[in-house]
Amino acid sequence: MAAKKDLSFEEALEKLELSAEYLKSDQVSLEDALKSFEQGIEYYNKCDAILNNAKQKIEFYSKQ
Repeated sequence: MAAKKDLSFEEALEKLELSAEYLKSDQVSLEDALKSFEQGIEYYNKCDAILNNAKQKIEFYSKQ
C-alpha cells in the first residue's frame, strides 16, 4: 500500500485502466477478478485524492 501512495496521477490512472482491462478479459477467475477489482478501487481512490487536492488548490488561488 505504501508504494501506491507514491504514485503520480498518471501512474495510478494507468494502473486503474489496466485493472479494468484485466477484468474484461475472458480467462479471469473469480478470485483474481476480486483482487483486480480491489486494486482498481485503490487506484481509483488515489486518482480521486489527487484530483480533489488539485481542485482545492485551484479554488484557493482563484479566490486570491
